[in-house]
This record gives sequence, structure tokens and C-alpha cells, in this order.
Amino acid sequence: MHTMTFRLLVAAGLFMSALAARAQQPASPAPAKRSLPPIPGLGPEPVLPANPTAAQLAEHKRLLAERTRIRWNYILTDSLMRARTLNEKPNALLVETVQGLEPGTALDADMGEGRNAIYLAQMGWQVTGVDVAEKALAYAQARAKKLGVPLTTEVADMAKYDWGTNKWDLIVLSYAGGRDYAAHVKKALKPGGIVVLEAFHMDATEKIQVVDGDYRVFFKTDELPKLYQAAGLKIVRYEEPIGTADFTKQQLRLVKMVAQKPQ
Repeated sequence: MHTMTFRLLVAAGLFMSALAARAQQPASPAPAKRSLPPIPGLGPEPVLPANPTAAQLAEHKRLLAERTRIRWNYILTDSLMRARTLNEKPNALLVETVQGLEPGTALDADMGEGRNAIYLAQMGWQVTGVDVAEKALAYAQARAKKLGVPLTTEVADMAKYDWGTNKWDLIVLSYAGGRDYAAHVKKALKPGGIVVLEAFHMDATEKIQVVDGDYRVFFKTDELPKLYQAAGLKIVRYEEPIGTADFTKQQLRLVKMVAQKPQ
């Protein structure tokens, strides 16, 4: 056998042996997802029975909604949870978007503890914040009063809320969903009004827990612009960057969108 051929065969054999040995090694475990600590008073996740009746489906939905209310009241008002989880400053995309705009009426959907609503109120906007977490709204009202700014709050589920018609110059959806809201947003905005939306990209589920199977704040690539264009809004800005999430404070893939209702 030719010397060069022999060397090539030996090298190939060593390479295949190395691959085989590597394949036999156990795979490195995936990094653990960050999850929320136990929430006081939350209890176990409700289990939907097989072949549920309409009444069982309705009760399961009610229990999940109640868990959401309890969870967010705790996360948004407990001092330790706030320090661990929340960005105390207003959302950067919102701040960038409203710079130079004439203040008007603003709806902060699923407002939480009010960081964005209070910022807008300080800038002269007439703000209404809506959330299911009544303790979080009370927290926001106390802070607004201390700062001397007006703030209207309503305890409500955005899925059942009357968004109004041609009512708002600005709608804020900051980690507040948006998949089912496009038609509501289009109808509720005044002509020329804008919606500012930031949430998680679906890639973020590789690193953080999806609580109770709720994917309302997780979006696929290009999902949002397609939904809002279909509803009749103009996409002014859309990005899917890696950045620090307002919730969790982790470096994750996000979705950021600004859309406008035609004049």
C-alpha cells in the first residue's frame, strides 16, 4: 500500500474513533430554566379532567384567572419579588417612542404596578391603567399620589374590557400580550394613534418558565407585524433583539413593535 494512502486511512480511522467516543459520552445537561419561587396562597395548578364538560372548562378557566390575579398581586407588590423580577424604570421602547409627541390620552393595558403609566402621567398624558391585580393598582395609585400626578385605574380583564372607539392617542402593551388585541387596538386608537408593544420572543421559553401554559406574552418570528398589518395598522418599527427583559431582568430574545392607525 502506498505510504500516503496508509496515512490517510489511519487518520480517517482515528477520526471515526474519536467521533464514536464522543457520541458515547453523555450530553451536557441543558441549563435549568429560571422559574418563579412559590407564591403564597397560590396552591396547586388546577387539573382539567379528560373529556371535560362545559361547566368544568368554565371552572378551570376561572381558577386559572384567579391564580393569575394572586400571582401578579404578589409579584408586583412584594418588595423582594419586585427587586428580583421587575425593572423599576419605564419601558425603554415606550420612552423612545413618545419623545417629542404631543401628550394625549393613553391606555396602559395590564398596567401592573404603574411604572409606565406614571411615567406618561409625568409627561402630561391623561392615563388610564387597567389590570386584574387590584393590589398592584392600589400600589400605583399610592405612588402617583406621592408624586402628585393624576392616574385613573380600573380593575378589569383586558379580554373583557371595553377598549372604546377612537378613544386613545396611545396604547401600551408592555409584557401584556397582544395576540388577541389587534382588532381592539385598531378600533380603540384615534386616527394617527400608536400602539407600543414589547414582549418575549418564543425563543425565551428555552430559558424561562411558561407559567400555567400561558403563552400570551411569547411571540413567534414576525407574528406581531403580520397580525397588526392584517388589522389595518402601519408598522412603524419592529425588532426581535437580544436584550434585557423588563420582567426577569435576563438577557433574552424579545419582540418590540410600534404600529400606527392610519389618519
